[in-house]
Amino acid sequence: MENLFSMWKVRELADKVTNVVMNYTEIEAKVREATNDEPWGPTGQIMQDLAHSTFTYEHFPEVMSMLWKRMLQDNKQHWRRTYKVFIRFFKLYSTLFH
Repeated sequence: MENLFSMWKVRELADKVTNVVMNYTEIEAKVREATNDEPWGPTGQIMQDLAHSTFTYEHFPEVMSMLWKRMLQDNKQHWRRTYKVFIRFFKLYSTLFH
């Protein structure tokens, strides 16, 4: 169990390093976190932050471009990303139209 826990910590650290190296914005990093390959979904707070970000002129293109990138890139190997992107689209849609 401890080995599994440390593996997720290493993966989390690697994601943070990738965000810095690739110069992703805070919003893009949240999209990456919400659509990662972990077997559990993102927190409600992250989903809410992303939904609210789509109402901001500057952040909307960041959210949508990262969602499309995550969905279309390596989608056969990382099916969970595509699944999570569809969940985010549904959440954004329901936030916008309700």
